Amino acid sequence: MSKDKITRKVKVRGTGTFDPETRKFGFEPFGEAPSTQTNVKTCAGGGKRWTTTGSDPSKMITLKSKESSPDQYAELARQFNALTRDLRPKKPLNPPTEQRVVSEDGLECWLNEEKNVLTFTGSINLEQHPRDWQAEVLRHVQLVVRRLPSSETFNKIINNLKKGGL
Repeated sequence: MSKDKITRKVKVRGTGTFDPETRKFGFEPFGEAPSTQTNVKTCAGGGKRWTTTGSDPSKMITLKSKESSPDQYAELARQFNALTRDLRPKKPLNPPTEQRVVSEDGLECWLNEEKNVLTFTGSINLEQHPRDWQAEVLRHVQLVVRRLPSSETFNKIINNLKKGGL
């Protein structure tokens, strides 16, 4: 009784060449190429963290959650915490005092809940709008007025101020 070898597909890096005269295709596999990932760490659930190689290395993280997971956010947060345990700062981070509530078409609105202050900034390319810059400023103001009511944080502050002002 002879044992048959079981073969399976394996992805291999290499270079494929086609010779039009002989109409033959050839494949030259690469030798062992250096990995583009170093310090690879994985966690349960499929998350992965690594450092890229090259002239300007970067930290990379991928998180994975099944579509059928009952709480995808909790799964992703658990993986993130597991993969960044050794990256956490020594001192606690101060949460930002401002929250960006609009970021669209060169316009940003920032809301400071502690001070009940709304700051908005906009940028207009004068080369594109040399004659109608006033219309662009008006468009930004209209965008602020249309977008802010969709911000829960903004609505909460406005409602609290209305109740306290009565």
